[in-house]
Amino acid sequence: MLARVLSAVGIGTAVALVSATSVAAIAAGTLSSAVETVHIGPTGKPAVTGAEALQGAVDFVVVGSDTRQDQAEAIEGDPGTLNNDVTMLVHISADHQQMTAISIPRDTVVPLPACTNSDTGERLPPTRGMFNTALQRGGTEGGLNCVVAAVANLTGVEARFAGIFKFDGVAAMSTAVGGVEVCIAEPIRDRYVGLHLEPGMRTLEGRTASAFLRSRHGVADGSDLGRISNQQVFLSALARKVLAPGGTLSHPVQLYQLAHAALSNMIVSENLKSADTMVSLALTMRDMDLSNILFVQYPTVEDPEDVNRLVPDEAAAHALNVAVQTDAKTNLSASALGRGALVDESAPTSSPSATGSGTAGTGTGTPSTPADAADGAGTSADAGAPSTGTDAGGADTGSQAGGAASAPAATGGPTAESTALPSSITGQTASEQTCSKGSG
Repeated sequence: MLARVLSAVGIGTAVALVSATSVAAIAAGTLSSAVETVHIGPTGKPAVTGAEALQGAVDFVVVGSDTRQDQAEAIEGDPGTLNNDVTMLVHISADHQQMTAISIPRDTVVPLPACTNSDTGERLPPTRGMFNTALQRGGTEGGLNCVVAAVANLTGVEARFAGIFKFDGVAAMSTAVGGVEVCIAEPIRDRYVGLHLEPGMRTLEGRTASAFLRSRHGVADGSDLGRISNQQVFLSALARKVLAPGGTLSHPVQLYQLAHAALSNMIVSENLKSADTMVSLALTMRDMDLSNILFVQYPTVEDPEDVNRLVPDEAAAHALNVAVQTDAKTNLSASALGRGALVDESAPTSSPSATGSGTAGTGTGTPSTPADAADGAGTSADAGAPSTGTDAGGADTGSQAGGAASAPAATGGPTAESTALPSSITGQTASEQTCSKGSG
């Protein structure tokens, strides 16, 4: 899913590109037949297929599971548990000019909708619980569907596509792109994930990249919120690499390797198992400016009943939900970095975008204190739309869509003017060059 497709190719390389892509397509077809898939949405609901699936706005849910069952190398023999340790709702605007990736903190206490456990056949009633328990409620086959339903219940957005990265998935993906260069401001020492990184620019791949993204105790205050902003540092660096001129998108073989790594290390919704669909999904982002790629944390505050838990920041969450529901173009406040990230003072003052018109990152000056996700509510960008989906008693949600060999022309899209998100919503754009704060 992280792959993008080269938007234009010189005539001199066209023949070579077509030849290499043809070979990759044949191999991808063989791979697709072995991809592990699950159904999302109401049972029996027909899939939306062809170009229709990617017309207009596109929403998909990406899950990182903390289970290590069936993996080649469990850490200290621990198989992990079936929790959605990382959950992101990714929204691509209808005009395909902006992407917003929303990370939902795992410790957020929310209403969870009714869900069927595929292992027992039991229909679980609505309940209130931690967001990261949604996956286990659905069991082995139904877990992804339950996460998609929980995301829809929280945000009011029903995703067409969804996928779960297995434990080794991120390691394989980072290796497929040749590693991701990340700035480390202070030492990261986390014995729980076996990670020790010194300050400076570090190229992360394989198990090191996986440990970096999983680390809590080695980043900032050791919280999940610190980990989310640490992940955003990595993801923004990854976006800059794959979208750079001459980068991953320029090489058909690398694109196939990335697709192979993704499909081999994910459980995906039925409509996402083909390479053609993944390519089409990537094509929706081909003209996107780095400054329009946003990584944000779903706004939360401390749970008044339990200091170790979070609850949604109602005003800020409403504003974010409405912005996504109405496909409004948005921007972050000037001091939006989360608690695990700092401005990279050594970075140049501008960062190239996919189209060569990216806006500058902060890049210079003394880093400001990272904003705390729990501070303040901001003002609501209410556009008259509901802020959430069904209540906890709603039925399983989600919709099906099919793949296409090429992305359709975009229709509609966000308004020309950009809506400022509440200042309590933390995150960064891909154009901002940042460092992991580390733990000192």
